[in-house]
Parts: sequence; structure tokens; C-alpha cells
Amino acid sequence: MPTRPNDQELSAIVIIQQRLAQNDLTGHIQEFEADGWDFLVLPGRYEKWRASHTTSIGWSDPRTEEGELLWPAKVGEAALTRLETRMGKFVFAGQIQQRPSPKGGGIIERDWWVLWDKEDYPPFDYICAMVDTAYTAETYNDASAMIVWGVFTPPSVQRVTRIVGLSDATRKRRPTWESVATNRAYSGVTPRAMLMYAWRERLEFHNLVEKVAATARQFKCELVMIENKAAGISIAQEIRRLYFNERFGLQMFDPKSQDKTARLYSVQSLFQESLVFAPDRPWAEMVIE
Repeated sequence: MPTRPNDQELSAIVIIQQRLAQNDLTGHIQEFEADGWDFLVLPGRYEKWRASHTTSIGWSDPRTEEGELLWPAKVGEAALTRLETRMGKFVFAGQIQQRPSPKGGGIIERDWWVLWDKEDYPPFDYICAMVDTAYTAETYNDASAMIVWGVFTPPSVQRVTRIVGLSDATRKRRPTWESVATNRAYSGVTPRAMLMYAWRERLEFHNLVEKVAATARQFKCELVMIENKAAGISIAQEIRRLYFNERFGLQMFDPKSQDKTARLYSVQSLFQESLVFAPDRPWAEMVIE
């Protein structure tokens, strides 16, 4: 498509679409080549977190009230409610709200993540990491990613707040004195999971090996799990060869017939029960999104 304009300097490309998924055409452009593009987003119901977006000619959504309709004379609230019921929340979010996932999340809702608002992490009983690998650094390949989790046992009573907002500028939280579930105090027996760190990058093989090992060393991981696929096997073999004397262990993880959606549903209850924490950091926001 980039070769189609008659004049590479003056011609414009216009894309009109509903959102279908995070990696649809608009999502691809936003991730890889956002420079030079204007994004005009007109959700059926107004969402305040989008108010800061202004196009290159100075236009922005004139609505100011949360939930205010785009064209009430054409599509009123009753009609939108019917559409939402018939379409389901995922399709409605993409087609009507121009957002490829439901507000607050689909399987793991945003406000199930519990905010860790202290400067230091708690003492951990166990620290592990998971790695999902890609073969090359080419942009048409998936990125490699690594996530570090710490398991800890909290004090007998702990007050925490949930993450509710969408960005550093618009993040909203419940008051810090309020506990996770309507002022419920924890009886600290059940261990909790802390999102300690995460990254996602397109890296060549040797750089990926070094980054995985460096991250495991930095966070004193006891175990690094790598998905048991072609790239993962090669990465694990190279880490074992180069870093055999490190303190972390390696384990291959084989999901077998379980796809990513099924695996996410299998841990959904941990989030619902407010057992998963995350700090207020950009990389944590990336994971939550």
C-alpha cells in the first residue's frame, strides 16, 4: 500500500475501520509506524480518558461528560443498550467504542489488579520468571517477552487499593485507606503474587539470551520457565551453555493443548480474589493492558 500514492510527498492514505483486535491494521500502525498518522476516534459513548487526543488540524472530541452519546438523534441510549446486549461486550467495544477490548478488560479486569503503592517490594518466598520467545528481531515477527513474579505472604492485615485508570495522566484509584473489597481486611494466610518486572522487545538470538539471563540475575530468580517451542528450546540450550553456574534453574513449559485463552481463564480466580499485585510503573501498565 505505501507504494500506491501518485505523490509520495503530497498524497494521503486514509483508513476507515472499526477496531477488531489489538493487532488489527490500526493497532499495527499504532505500534510500528504511528509517526505521520492522525487517529480520529469517535466512540458511541464518550470516554474521558481519550479527551487529550487532538488531531493535527486542532480537532478533538467536543464531548465532556462520561458516557455522552456521539449522535443521540440517530442512535440513542436505548438503541446502544440493545446493540450492546446483542453484540456482546467484545464486539461492541470494537465496533461502537472503537476499542479492541471491553472497558476494564475482558477476561482479567483492570480493577482486579491490586496496586502496590509502597516504594519497596515485600520479602519474597519465591521468585520465578516466564519467557516467551521469538526467533528474530524482524518487525513482522512477534516480540519476545519476559515477566518476573514474586510470591509473598502478607501480614495478617493489609490495606491496599485497586488499579482503575488507564495511564499515568488519567489513572484513578480508590482512596488509599480503603481495602480491596469494601473495607475488608485480609487475614494473611494465602500467598500473593507480585508482578515484579516485565519487558517485551524484538531481539536477535544472542541479545535475547543475554537479556533473559541478565533479568534473571538482577531479580534473583530461582526458576526461569521457557515455553517449549523451537525458539524456546534453542534459547534454553544456549543459556545452559553460557550461564550454567548461575543460581537460577531452567524449566521448559509445555502448554500442550491449552491455548492462551484457556490458560488465562485457569488463573482468573486469583485476580478476582485480589491475590495479584502490581506497582505503578509503565512496564506494569503494559502487562495490564
